[in-house]
Amino acid sequence: MTRSGDTVTTFREVFANSEFRAIFCGSGLSTAGDFLARGAVTIGVYTSSQSTALMAVTYALTFLPDLIGGALLSGFADRFSRRTVMVTADLLRAVLVAVMATSGLSLAVVWLLLLAVRLLDAPFRGAQAATLSLVLTGDRYVVGTSANTMLANLAVGVGFTGAGAVVQQLGMNTALYVNAGTFICSALLIRFGVRSRPVTGPGTPQATRWWGSLAAGTRLVRADRRLRTLMSFAVIPGICMVATALVAPYTVETGSTEAAAGALMGIGSAGMVIGVWALARWMRPQTRMRLLGVLAAASAAPFIVCAWHPGLVADAVIWFVNGAATCFWVPVTTGVVQSTPEAMRGQMNGLVFALLRLVQGTAILVYGLLAEVLPPSTVIAAAGLLGLVTSGVIGFAWRRVDTKPQSAAADVSQ
Repeated sequence: MTRSGDTVTTFREVFANSEFRAIFCGSGLSTAGDFLARGAVTIGVYTSSQSTALMAVTYALTFLPDLIGGALLSGFADRFSRRTVMVTADLLRAVLVAVMATSGLSLAVVWLLLLAVRLLDAPFRGAQAATLSLVLTGDRYVVGTSANTMLANLAVGVGFTGAGAVVQQLGMNTALYVNAGTFICSALLIRFGVRSRPVTGPGTPQATRWWGSLAAGTRLVRADRRLRTLMSFAVIPGICMVATALVAPYTVETGSTEAAAGALMGIGSAGMVIGVWALARWMRPQTRMRLLGVLAAASAAPFIVCAWHPGLVADAVIWFVNGAATCFWVPVTTGVVQSTPEAMRGQMNGLVFALLRLVQGTAILVYGLLAEVLPPSTVIAAAGLLGLVTSGVIGFAWRRVDTKPQSAAADVSQ
């Protein structure tokens, strides 16, 4: 049991909660299904068109809804029953994916359906985070979110890997029907495993509209220095997107194979899982918050070494350390939710992820342009240096604010 914020909560304590188990399993199914749809449609488009450009556009479209939906649709999680929001989002995604499996659809229709499926992830994720903060309180919420994060990383791998295998063996349509089934299973788990709770959304008439919810969330961020500082940490994972954006050209530059690029990305994901597990299992709550700046810096600094082409083994260590240190994102997101009034937690969760996607998308574009005129190793090393300096600035700002989780009390109704 957690006492005085100093004792580490165990995973066993968290999984003893039946509602968390339902959310955990539903989240894994939804995430695997989501990435199965992304992968299946992307592969299917390339198979039918033999166009890498159309394939790239299709995959890029799967990220745009995170930016739009995170800001504009997450507020639904604060205006309706959160269980209903999660179940409805899953069922709608199941229907949309099943329609995508229909033969003879034009590429434009497939793109629109894929965008709609991805848009529905925002209210689902916002409702899930807000519900989890009620099902698990205090440090249990952080440990539960850590478990979900580890599962999400595994589910992404299963989804992408499964997409390739299923499309190859059974075709894109079958892969999409399997995907629809995962969403239905998730909806059933949440419907019968999570207790319905009353709506706790903002009380003003303006806040019941999506733009009022968004405005209220924005005002809260402006009024709360703690929230602003926590959310500014989103810049660091964006800078570190260099690990994904340029890993392929970097391995070519250093004389490795394409397989090495995939291996480095896999090692980074494994590092993330291990880092999140260690953070939740061995670090005390207050220690996690104090080390945010240090961990953020550790996630970026190793990339500086890439300027000297250290070799594949050293590269593996660099990518692993980056993944492991990125565990800081868990206490950042849980800290944002715990510092937000309960009635606005869905919206705030959406704003955090919208900011993250904005920074990541911008970083990918900038890195791609820079790599056209500079060696990839130089761009990666420069990104590491930028991440180190930025982490130092944000970390210093974080040390000046109260690191004890608290509920925001700012008046955001005006």
